[in-house]
Amino acid sequence: MVTSRRRVKTVVSNTGVTVEKIYCRKCMTLKNPNEFFSGVDSTLDANGFMSICKQCCNEIYDNYYRVEHSIAKAILRTCRKIDLMFDEGSVESTETHLSTLASNNRPSDNIIGIYKSKLVQSQKNNFADPNSEFDLTFHEFGISLPPNSPLEEGSDKDELEKAWGEGWDADDYDYLEEQFSEWKKTHKCDTKAEEMLLREICHKSLEIRKKRKENNGATPAALTKELQDLMKTASVDPSKTSAANSGKSQDTFSSFIKIVEENEPADYYEDKDLFKDFDNIDFYFKKYVTRPLKNFITQSRDFNVDTDDQDDEIVEDEIIENGE
Repeated sequence: MVTSRRRVKTVVSNTGVTVEKIYCRKCMTLKNPNEFFSGVDSTLDANGFMSICKQCCNEIYDNYYRVEHSIAKAILRTCRKIDLMFDEGSVESTETHLSTLASNNRPSDNIIGIYKSKLVQSQKNNFADPNSEFDLTFHEFGISLPPNSPLEEGSDKDELEKAWGEGWDADDYDYLEEQFSEWKKTHKCDTKAEEMLLREICHKSLEIRKKRKENNGATPAALTKELQDLMKTASVDPSKTSAANSGKSQDTFSSFIKIVEENEPADYYEDKDLFKDFDNIDFYFKKYVTRPLKNFITQSRDFNVDTDDQDDEIVEDEIIENGE
């Protein structure tokens, strides 16, 4: 084991435990205590520090933010992961603080550190005695999150807006893309007209989905009628699809029967061996595989198994016997 020559700083945590190095269970390395947030669970964080370092906590947040595109949702999922209390007021304070830093050209990558400091200050303000202990571990309760933020600038956003139009949020774009992909799997989409009709069907499905949510499950009859008309125009309504598939199945099966009857011998129950080797595979194997191998191994002179060549075989044997 190699020991660093640099002096290790000894720290006494708020639990009275002397700490020199702390192991991060995320990056699996030993780090200095100042690279960890103070613990929130005195039962598990007996040394007074969290078991995941600051850098790993912020990396967890960054990964969630790339998926959610929302500071609030990314902080919520990070809090679930690292067992830290989620507080909406602290999230708002964090967003305000980040906006101030951005306006001063001082962006920060320590989002969880800023949030935790706002959280601790908020909890202290809620207690008459600022020195009293309060629970900062994560617990589920009624959480109201803001709607999905628009997609970030980039090529994906440009392509989606070009295909579906502007103004939709990330979930809407995902729903439209998923629906369009499902339609393309089961229906023809080779021409521009067919593609446009399928996209309009997806738009109408999304509109019905939103209206149903607003009306507590009730679907407006007018929207349903419009969707049915679009499906009929695109020839993808259930009645036309069933008829088309039915005719195709019959044609395919009848063609199969015709091919079998014209190109293969019919099976005869009383004489199963009649067409046992219709293609003479067994004869071919014996003549060109088994016979040469037998001659090579046993030094026999079985030169041909075909009855048509028996005369040639007799003449050849006579020549050998006469020494010619």
